[in-house]
Amino acid sequence: MTTRVSKKWRSLHACACAWLTILSGCGGALMPGIQVGLDEGGSTFGFDSLPFEIRREDGLLLKGHASVRLLRITFYTQDAKRLVACSGGFTLDSAHAPVSLSVDCTGTTIMPGTVTTARADRGEGTFSEPNGRIATFRYGALLAEGPSEKSG
Repeated sequence: MTTRVSKKWRSLHACACAWLTILSGCGGALMPGIQVGLDEGGSTFGFDSLPFEIRREDGLLLKGHASVRLLRITFYTQDAKRLVACSGGFTLDSAHAPVSLSVDCTGTTIMPGTVTTARADRGEGTFSEPNGRIATFRYGALLAEGPSEKSG
C-alpha cells in the first residue's frame, strides 16, 4: 500500500514540476493573474533567495537576504557589527500593487511600512521608525542598479 502511495506521490510531484517549468518558460502568458518567470513587468510567483538591504536615515545600512516562496517574501538583515538586526515579511499582490509589511528590529516595536514596488525578483519601499524617521529598503534586482537616492 505504501509503495503505491509513494509512487503516486512521486508521479504527481514530477508532473507538477514539469508544469511549473513549462509555465515559467512562457513568461506568465498562460496565467496572466500570476506571472511565472520574468517578463517586462517582473515576476510575482517564485522560489528564490535575494539580497535585501535597509537604509536608515541615520546612515545605518543593514544587509541580508529575502526568501521568496510563491507570493510570500520574508527577510532578515543586520548591520556590519551585528548589533542591529531586522526581520519581517509581506505577501505580494498578483497585480503588482503596493502592499503593507511589518518590520521587527532589535530594541524596537514592530514597525509598519509599505512595499511600493512589489515583485518576487525586485522591490523597494519604506517603513516608519518609532522616532518618526523613515527607513528605506530594496531587494533583488534593484540592488544591482546601484545606490538608492537616499544613500548620501
